[in-house]
Amino acid sequence: MKTTHRNAARAKRQQLPKFWRGSLSQHQQIDCKLIHWDLIDRFVNGTATADDLWDWVETGATYSQMMRLLAQDGTEFTPEALEAVAEQIGIYESVANRYVRTGRVAFNGPELLIARAAANVFDALVEIARHGIAEQAAIESAAMVRRVRVWAAGEVREAA
Repeated sequence: MKTTHRNAARAKRQQLPKFWRGSLSQHQQIDCKLIHWDLIDRFVNGTATADDLWDWVETGATYSQMMRLLAQDGTEFTPEALEAVAEQIGIYESVANRYVRTGRVAFNGPELLIARAAANVFDALVEIARHGIAEQAAIESAAMVRRVRVWAAGEVREAA
């Protein structure tokens, strides 16, 4: 236990000061936007897989974390932007349940509108990300999704 605490303290000391941590480059911003919109396109055209579903959840979790971290850093968001992200998180369960029922990863009409609205907010988030917030959000959301996937795999095994 002491080693864990020492390592955490050491890592914290070795981090660059907040204002020295960079923003996303123009290339990284474009990649983020393309990746998210490509996921939505795959849901729409019927080529999305279970892995795409997990990627979509992780991507949404990353942007939600970015929004939280940016808000902590002083960024103010419109009620519409906050609602768009909250609504996307709100449809994860229905999209996942549809996949379990039908074997298809897809949106219904209202879900597609929600996903597109959230993607527009996400596009703006990558443009204003600063101080390493995007990287921190990605690390945190990837860890969260890994934990959920392990839990879900255990639930599936128990049901079988």
